[in-house]
Amino acid sequence: MLINEGIVCDFVRISGRTRTNIIINDMASGNQTLYNARGPEISAYELMQIIHKVEDFEQPEFVILSGSLPRGVNPEIYRKIIEISKSKGARVVLDTDDKALHVGMQGCPTIIKPNVHELSRISGQRLDTIASIVKATSEMQVGDIEIILVSMGCCGMLMICNEGKYLARPPEVAVKNTIGAGDSAVAGFIYGLKTRGDLKEALRYAVASGTATILQTGTAVCRKEDFHTLLDQVVVEEV
Repeated sequence: MLINEGIVCDFVRISGRTRTNIIINDMASGNQTLYNARGPEISAYELMQIIHKVEDFEQPEFVILSGSLPRGVNPEIYRKIIEISKSKGARVVLDTDDKALHVGMQGCPTIIKPNVHELSRISGQRLDTIASIVKATSEMQVGDIEIILVSMGCCGMLMICNEGKYLARPPEVAVKNTIGAGDSAVAGFIYGLKTRGDLKEALRYAVASGTATILQTGTAVCRKEDFHTLLDQVVVEEV
């Protein structure tokens, strides 16, 4: 899917049906249950259509690769798209898990955004403190990766970059739904980086966007007014 000025303008259509995921929120207990369908298998021809679209990008500024891979798709696809995008001058964000994250990192994206559980799996370590997270990222073979964003739920987001190590803490809010919070955080970070040009401000934008999303029920995403209200309440500190 390609997005131009906020408008979805292009898709790669496939022969199979798009998968349906069901999310059940228990309003009394606050528990959330997910039923994720397997989804269709992607053919080699359909996959090559995606590659061709990436090759046709004209002067992309940011390319975001996000989510799990469908059946029939080798994790190498992420590394391939990263390398093509970087050759065109794009800054690439990778937000995925397990083998796709491990293989994708070999393409040296500009930014990776694992959550603390995903980082724990790929590092093979138990990560329950800020110090352990920082240590794990420093031991990873990150190559030319410039920025590592580690989302930690209500504890906020940690950013490790050349400028230093920073933790952004959100205000306490009533959690209604966690689905989409990570995607919103990535979008907020890129928007902040684009409009403000400052990494610490971009980190604040990321946390405000993700927090605004968890205020919404169902599949709704963050509202602009919630984002602006929360932005001033996000605290960024060096760690």
